[in-house]
Amino acid sequence: MCANSTRTDDGVSIEILDPRGEVNYDATPIAERLNSLEGATIGLLDNSKSNADVFLEAVGERLKSEYGVDEVVYRRKDKSPIPADAIADQLVSQCDAVVNAYGDCGSCTSWCVYDSIDLEKKGTPVATINSDEFIKLGQSEAQSLSMPGLPLVMVSHPMGDLEEPKVLDRAENALEEIVAVLTTDRDELEDEYAERYLAADEELSDESLYCPIDL
Repeated sequence: MCANSTRTDDGVSIEILDPRGEVNYDATPIAERLNSLEGATIGLLDNSKSNADVFLEAVGERLKSEYGVDEVVYRRKDKSPIPADAIADQLVSQCDAVVNAYGDCGSCTSWCVYDSIDLEKKGTPVATINSDEFIKLGQSEAQSLSMPGLPLVMVSHPMGDLEEPKVLDRAENALEEIVAVLTTDRDELEDEYAERYLAADEELSDESLYCPIDL
């Protein structure tokens, strides 16, 4: 809790308490990245959102055909607003890196980021996919979980209601950044992504917590 003092016109001193307080933390670094995807095993973490499987399978196929990835390991959560837990442990033991898709609403974005940070802390680099409507929320979650440099790959919103060809286009458009997130020097990535979507001292607006609906 923060306190500020002020005086009234008649000289009375008043202390004003701000219940929001200030959050201080030591930032946790992201995992070391891969030197190359050649011969790597890449995990595909599907958080069960609609079209996440289509997006991830397209990314996995391209990583194998064009970047020399040896194998992809696909895992799907039962539902999005829960931690990956045992699935995350499997990916850590079997994979060199992970692509995690995706956050496109409030709760699923929070858990998507949580799962990525869990994997990063265990030493597995992750490319985390968030839609543009919720990318600031994702950045805020990463900051609150002490990993402000978590690289978030932004795709256009919505994702769930798209026809398959459009999902494939978005996977194609995101591919180059996904590869960069998994292979670029850690310090360089953190400098690039730490405040890419939301400054450290910027407040999250109400609009970043829900998806606007055009009527």
